[in-house]
Amino acid sequence: MRTARSGQTLVAAGGLLSFVMLGWTALLVPSLIRQIEAGFAITDANMGVVFFIGAVTFTSGSLFAGWAIARFGRRIVLIGGVGLLVVGCAAVLIPAFPVFLAASVIRGFGSGITEVGIQGLFLAAFTGAAQARSINMVHFCFSVGAALTPVAVAAIIGAGVDWTVLLAASALPWLVVGVLITLAPMDGRSVRGPVAAVRLRPSVALAAAALAIAVYVAAEVGVSNWLVRFLQAADLGLAASALTLFWVGLSASRLLAARFGGSVAPETLAIGSFLVAAAAIAGAVLIPSLEISIALFGVVGFAFGPVYPAIILFGGRISDRRDAVTSILTSSSVGGAIFYPPLMGVISVGPGLGVAMGGTAVLSLAGAGLVAVAARSLGRAQARVAEQQAA
Repeated sequence: MRTARSGQTLVAAGGLLSFVMLGWTALLVPSLIRQIEAGFAITDANMGVVFFIGAVTFTSGSLFAGWAIARFGRRIVLIGGVGLLVVGCAAVLIPAFPVFLAASVIRGFGSGITEVGIQGLFLAAFTGAAQARSINMVHFCFSVGAALTPVAVAAIIGAGVDWTVLLAASALPWLVVGVLITLAPMDGRSVRGPVAAVRLRPSVALAAAALAIAVYVAAEVGVSNWLVRFLQAADLGLAASALTLFWVGLSASRLLAARFGGSVAPETLAIGSFLVAAAAIAGAVLIPSLEISIALFGVVGFAFGPVYPAIILFGGRISDRRDAVTSILTSSSVGGAIFYPPLMGVISVGPGLGVAMGGTAVLSLAGAGLVAVAARSLGRAQARVAEQQAA
């Protein structure tokens, strides 16, 4: 019994620490955007390309993880993903923009693998209300890492540390994650046979959920990646604090969802959160006050918090092939990050970054509608199954 408990502790420690580091790693480049642009003499449009590359490779890693875990087992796939993150962080010590782009590819692919693998692990380990709590806690850890990054970056850069050293040092915690994952007990590869060969059937519910999580990530990443740049009138410390406030709000709502969210249907929670976020973004962009804008971005973060885990939990009801569903939803989510946050850089040099930021409010409204479509479709499908079983 003591051995089993130790194993669960290792799984929890490795999984939760990995999501803290995923949040940290995801926010490093947006927090360092001013230093990166100055260091390589590049523009917002160039940074849009960087964000595009990271999103594409994250999607590729997510899709690869869903395929590879079933064949090789979760442990070896996760170790490989974490190893890529170690290399992708350390490689930036070579001061060349092509190397920086290559490191972004490596980090993106490794992040996709790690996120899918850890979420599937927690979905398989827990059921019912405990599953909702565990998934919200995993994403709470992501938002904690993301919330710490901007203020930590501002303090460290302010102390005179070069940004490449800061990014490279992030490889060290990833090494710790790798050790924990290596030691933790995990499921092996899937058994080949009739059950393993069954394909995940497409459905309106799955398609709508995939689109909903895509527009959510487009809005969330769009706000997060460009907020420091959007607040150009503020000094770096205040702009970084605003980004931290956004992620603190997101962290707080995920913690509340982990405690109380099990009593609310995930689709209801997602729809309500989307609508509040849309209203807060519109206010932050349109109200001509820096202080009010910063406060409203904190509200946006709080509203965004429950959306991603709620859609993942909703996806767990679509099929019992949870790794496959998680892989589809996770990779689909980054479709939004591929499309919109890079486009914001292009819009910034045209109509302006305010217009681009306002677009995230439109995306939030679309997300609410898509979740409603997914929920209605799944409800009808479940009703048909119940009727067939009763007949």
